[in-house]
Order: sequence, then C-alpha cells, then structure tokens
Amino acid sequence: MKLTIQEKFFENIQSDSTTGITFIDGRSSIEHLSYKKLYLEACYKLHALKEKGLGPGDELVFQFESNKNFIITFWACILGKIVPVPLTYVSATDTVKKICGVWKKLKNPYVITDSLSLKYSFEGLKNDEYYFGEILEKFIQYDELTVSKRATPVRANHKDIAFIQFSSGSTGSPKGVVNTQEAILYNVNNNIEHLDINENDRFLGWVPLTHDMGLIFFHILPLLSNTPQFLMPPSLFLTYPELWMESLSEHNITISGSPNFGYKVVLENLDRIPLENLSFKSLRFMINSAEPVSVDVCRKFTTAFSSQGLIKNCIKPGYGLAEAVLGVSLRYHNKKNTIDEFVLNRSKLNVGSHIEISQTETDNTASFANLGEFDGTQITIVDENDLVLPDGVLGFIRLKSPAVTRSYYNDPKITEKVISEDGWLNTGDIGFIIDQDLVITGRAKEMILINGQNYFPNDIDRLLEEIPGISFQQVTSCSVFNERTHTDEIFVFVLYKGCIKEFIDLAAQIKKQISAKLGIMVSKVIAVDKINKSTSGKPQRYLLRDNFLNGKYDTFLEQLKEGMDLVKIELKKLTLHQVENKIIALIQDTTNIKEANVNTNFFDLGFNSIQAVEFKVALEEFFIEKIDEVILFKHPNVKELSEFIHRDVLMNDSKPGSVNRNNISSKARIGKLLKSTVLG
Repeated sequence: MKLTIQEKFFENIQSDSTTGITFIDGRSSIEHLSYKKLYLEACYKLHALKEKGLGPGDELVFQFESNKNFIITFWACILGKIVPVPLTYVSATDTVKKICGVWKKLKNPYVITDSLSLKYSFEGLKNDEYYFGEILEKFIQYDELTVSKRATPVRANHKDIAFIQFSSGSTGSPKGVVNTQEAILYNVNNNIEHLDINENDRFLGWVPLTHDMGLIFFHILPLLSNTPQFLMPPSLFLTYPELWMESLSEHNITISGSPNFGYKVVLENLDRIPLENLSFKSLRFMINSAEPVSVDVCRKFTTAFSSQGLIKNCIKPGYGLAEAVLGVSLRYHNKKNTIDEFVLNRSKLNVGSHIEISQTETDNTASFANLGEFDGTQITIVDENDLVLPDGVLGFIRLKSPAVTRSYYNDPKITEKVISEDGWLNTGDIGFIIDQDLVITGRAKEMILINGQNYFPNDIDRLLEEIPGISFQQVTSCSVFNERTHTDEIFVFVLYKGCIKEFIDLAAQIKKQISAKLGIMVSKVIAVDKINKSTSGKPQRYLLRDNFLNGKYDTFLEQLKEGMDLVKIELKKLTLHQVENKIIALIQDTTNIKEANVNTNFFDLGFNSIQAVEFKVALEEFFIEKIDEVILFKHPNVKELSEFIHRDVLMNDSKPGSVNRNNISSKARIGKLLKSTVLG
C-alpha cells in the first residue's frame, strides 16, 4: 500500500531529532518548533476542531496572519482528514466576499482565523448576503480553541483529498484545485530526487503559505524530507528585504527562492544590505518561478552577491502551477549544453510557427527564459485542433502526470473543459519544447498576473462598475506585458466622450477603487469610443490591448498628458511644508492612521501591504506622477518622502517611470508573494 502524508510525517518523527521549523517574524523574533512538537500540537488542535463539530470530509477555510498558526491548523486538518482551504489573508471588506465566493463551492465548510477584526467584518455585512449569516454560525476564532486533550489521527488513503487550492485573486467564482495525498507525494518525491535533497539541506522561504510554492516547496517538501526549514512572512520581506539576505547567511541556508519580482526588490534595495557581513557559500540553489522569469534579473542578482560566495548559476528558473501541485520543470543543474534564454523573432510567436532564434536583441525580438527539464511530467505542445506539434514549434501546453489534478472541486463543467478524460491538463499557457527543455512565451487565458498572484478581468470589471457613473460593460480591463520590467500591468479601457479634466478625476477613482479592493495597481486608464464584444457578449480584451500596442490611442494619451501637465504647473507651486501636510493627510485618508508625523517610519505606524499600495496610489493621483514600486522603503517617513517628491517629482520634468509602448509585449506570461500584494 502506498504511503500517505500522515504516515510519512509520523515515520520521520520517530527519531530523537530536533529538526523542525524556525519562524522568523523579525530580527529579534525567532521561534523554533520541532516537527515532533508540531505533530503533537496538531493532534491537540485536531481535538479542539472536533469539539467544534468538524469531521472527515468537512472543509475548513483558512484566514491566518501567523505562519505558525497556519501550519499547526493545516496539520491538524491533515491528521483528521478535514480538508484545508487556504485563502490569502487580506484586511479588506472584499475578502469577506471572496470567502463567500469559495463558500458556495464547498459542501460543509467552516472558517478559522487568528484575526480579531475579520468576524466584525462579517457581522457588519451579515444582512447583505445569505452566506454571511451562515459563515458566522460556523466561524472559529483560533485563539479561542480550547486545547485539552490529543486526538487520534484518522487513517488516510493515498487517494484522499489533502487540501483545496482555490484560484487566487478571484472575488467572483473561483475554482478549487483538488490536491490528493498521492499527487503531493509524487511531486515532492520527484523534487527530492532531482534536486538531490539531503539531510544537510536547510530551506528558507518567504512566499505565503496560501501559495503552492510557499506551502509545498518551502514547507511540506522539507518536512517530508525531514530537513530544517525557516519561514518568513511575506510582509516582513517586503518591509525589510535585506532580512531575507541576512537570514540566508546567518542560518547557512542551502535552498531558497522567490518569484522574479522578489529578486528585483532585493536589487532595488542593495544599499540596505550589509554585504561585508554576509556569506552565501552554503547556498546550493535558489528557484525562480511562479511568474515570468527574467534572465537579466537573475544575472544581476548573482553578480551583486558574487563577492559573498553566491555561485554563478545559483538561480534555477522553473515553471509550475497549482494544477500540478507545484513544479513542472526546472533547470536542475545546467548540465546540458543549452542556453539560459532564447531571443526570438516576435513576428514568429504565433501558434504553429517555428521559433526563429536571434543572436542579438532588437526592437523586433523578445527574450524568454529556459525553464528547464520536465522529468516526471509528460508535456505535449498542440495546435488549436489538439494536434501534437514538433519540437521548436509554438503551441498550447498540455500536461500529464500523477501529480496533475484530476478535477476542480465540485465544478464538473470547468473540469470537463480543462482536463481530458485520460488526464491531460490544458494549462492555458503557450510555449515550445527544445532539447527536452520547456520555454513559455505567454498565456492564452485572460488571467492577469501581478507579483505572482492571479487576477481575473471579470472581477476587476465588476469592482469598477461599483463606481458611480460607470455602468455594465462601460469599462474593460486586461493585462499588458512590459518587456522592460518583465511584469504584467493592468490597463483599464473606458467608454468615455467627456472632457480631459473630468477624465483625469475618473481615472483617479478607477485606480483608487482597484488598489483599495485588491491591493494592486492600475498602470493606465484609457478612454475609448468602442469596446468590441464577442458573439456571446464578452468584451474582446485582446483587441483593446492590440490597439494600444499599435498606437491607436496615442493621440488621446498625448491629450491626457497635456491636461495633466497643466495640473502639474499648479503643483509645482507647493512648498515643502505644504507637501508634508498633504502627505500626512493622504496617510490619514487612506489608512485611518491618525498619529502620523514627519519622522515616524511608515511601517512602524502599522502599515500593512494593502494600505501601502493604497497610499502609493493616492500619492500618484495627487502628484500626477508614476511613483517607484518601493518608494516607501527608499523614503520610509514623511520627511524623507516629502523632500524626494518636492525635489525629484514636482521640480523634475523627466518621467523615468513612464511606459514605452515599444517595451510592452502583447503576450502575457505564466505564473507574489505576499500576503496581500504578494503571492496568495
């Protein structure tokens, strides 16, 4: 009989080993929990959950701020065959609606949280929707669970559901990936074999546990291989990115990783890292996955830390998705004589086209990372008719392996659409195979990827329709890939025929709405005179994106710039003191934090990641200028931020943050961390 996760866990803790998890919650806040003690605490917590009425097959929706609370509850569920449903914790009203969207897909759900405010959010809205009252009746406050005795684990089968991974970012109708015991073990064992995981390895991750990279790679894999793991909350990494690098050195970490944007955050904050005190000689490799990989960022990162012992090929680009538990391909050891990236003729990036490799980068080329071998997974590249294509030809990516999910939870329609009867998964991604390596060039699906988290255009459109004056299908969102920054950007197109001055105000409302509801940024808002629709009535987003890329809206964008320049002339008259007062007012308006002064660090005020995004949007709206993504880390208080804005934003006519249309590709990529604005 095949092993289960429970049995493997129990097998590993039979020794006297103190191996376990070290929770890094700050420089002076470090706590160790051995795997043996975790097992015992999970058994106690399981008994407490049973006392609340939960049993095998019941679902438990997670809303945790603490990694430790998350993990103890997760294993309590696993040991009791309760089905965990991890959802990203966000301190926003829209999270309540997101939970309701998931709730409708479940059979007998409960919700558990360590947040003191979440229950109040439900109580304040319980009359708005039927599910709110039902959720309140099955609401569990983690700290109120009584721990009185140990429960006996329930014997599991390798076919049993281990947990449900719901699509992140969706507030409408999310889909839940079914992860079984055998699928997880297959993927974990495959990684252990190909990555040569051994007893001397030490893992460190900051990707949220609600994301498959955080939960599987940085928690379950080291636990089942009985190796030490160190976990850091994503909010801590975003506040103090240097702490990731310091921890890698201090704890002699051998394996770590991040989505691409995490490496960029570190590079943008090199001046905060005490390089002379660090050593990365223990690091065997770092994975780069969960979003499009920039080979240039990988090179810059390894170069920046080469003097501290970071090896040249330390970063391993990879490809994975929740439907395959986690990883599909990875450049394991760079043993093969293949190149790290492919510079391709952009005009040859259509399905069915043979790729055309260029030796140099030009305006007509695009670069893509080699995502490595796919040992353990069958991959085929097919055309629109599902005919298999040869190597070097671009097509739709199909996967099959024991790790690939067999269904979406309680969703037979989407299951039938995406997964064939013989187990082949339609990933929605586009790419090609060359020399048994996988390369991804884009996504066929409309999903928008921001910092490793997926967002659905329909959800964004629905939220925008809440703005007074915006009616149904008057506004449409889509992603546009920026080749310069290697990130997806959100563009919003609005049916609008009014004056520019009023449009500037409308665009500000649109940006504020999305930052407040989802904690993400809208890059551009563009007025259009028509939004094309398909025969079924759906907006044809790709046409709007292509129109932008082809310059159709250049005249409008120039008019918008002229209108904004007139406003900026007035802003230039502001004194430094007036800028300080305005920034304090924006803090109070966007965060409800009233005790801000010119010298207090923003994050010492209690800023969370959603509030940081809202505040950044408010700055851009008022000062009419694109602000650096890490502005609050570079200028961490009102005094420094005011001096920067007064000197470099108001008095500087250059626009280093502007988006060049030639730097943007119409092809999006695969799949940030963060608790709210990172991976979830």
